Amino acid sequence: MRSNHIRTACLAAGALALVSAPARAQGGLGLVEGLFDEVSAVTIFYQGGLVPFSDEVTTHGGMLHGGGTEVLINLRSGEDVSYELGLGASYLRGYQATEPSLDLRASLRALPTVSLYTTWEREPLSRYLGLGFGLVELWNAQAYGPSGQPWDVQGNAFEVVLSGGVYLEETFAEGLFVEGGYRFRNFHSVKWTPTDDADALPSSWPRSLDLSGPFLSLGWQLQLDRDEDREAGITPPAPAGVWTLVRMDGAALPVALESAAPARMVVHGVLRLQATEDSAGLGRYTLDLNFRNGPGTAGGPPPPHHEEGGYTARETDATRTHVLTLVPRVETTRTRTVERLAGRLYMTWDGHVLVFAPGNAPPD
Repeated sequence: MRSNHIRTACLAAGALALVSAPARAQGGLGLVEGLFDEVSAVTIFYQGGLVPFSDEVTTHGGMLHGGGTEVLINLRSGEDVSYELGLGASYLRGYQATEPSLDLRASLRALPTVSLYTTWEREPLSRYLGLGFGLVELWNAQAYGPSGQPWDVQGNAFEVVLSGGVYLEETFAEGLFVEGGYRFRNFHSVKWTPTDDADALPSSWPRSLDLSGPFLSLGWQLQLDRDEDREAGITPPAPAGVWTLVRMDGAALPVALESAAPARMVVHGVLRLQATEDSAGLGRYTLDLNFRNGPGTAGGPPPPHHEEGGYTARETDATRTHVLTLVPRVETTRTRTVERLAGRLYMTWDGHVLVFAPGNAPPD
């Protein structure tokens, strides 16, 4: 994915979609505000456009220009293909009426826009296609007649967007993207309101506006660096190695192994995992637990527990969790399950949950 870990910039850019909106537009975003907790990235872009097929408007200076921002939410990811939901806002300006008697000054604002992207990830250049729709309006639009009389202009419409683009992966310009596409924007009804007493609307002025046309964007995507993202980016110790028992059944050591007398207290434990050479996911293990007598239990110290056997390891793609299956040598029909979560190992052992942290005990 396109990514630069700049949390502050991402939050500021994502907020533009809300800050730039009037109160009524912000209210329309209330249904999707909860989604912002799942935002993974923000894009900021410059865009240019044309209206080559419109009979009512053309471009001032040869091309429309503007900018925008979009927040992205990861929906699903595979090995080479990912899907994202985009929520954004943008603007274009530079429209000019084709009617000689009409001096039109207007910008076009799209807020909110909703898009679905499919990305085929490659290095160093990935490709994507998008399909979107949104609400668009004439923003701060004014018109002037031949005598200079001002008119307020209002119009709202839906838009449909087809887009495609490429972006850079794993380079010095990681996150840079170029996107092109076509927007269908047809204002079937435009409201003209004179600012003072005026005659009827001139018959030559358009009652509808077709602002559809192609566009080209150049921008940057910034990956949101959340706390969980930082933790996920930390490579935990490999399962092979020495692990020290730190908790049992949620309690710190020492912990009572039995609930009734005579009870033993678990005071120390070490799990050693040794990968088998030339065999990925296979290895040998030893588990040593040391006990002492619980309160009110007489007699000498209880004997330690020692077991050894083989294990198999696999990693789930969905959760990135290592799962180990331990098979004791003397109990080949009984297995133990170990999961690695957040850099620790969680073992189910004789009805108890043992938690191991990376240890520094000397190897056997």
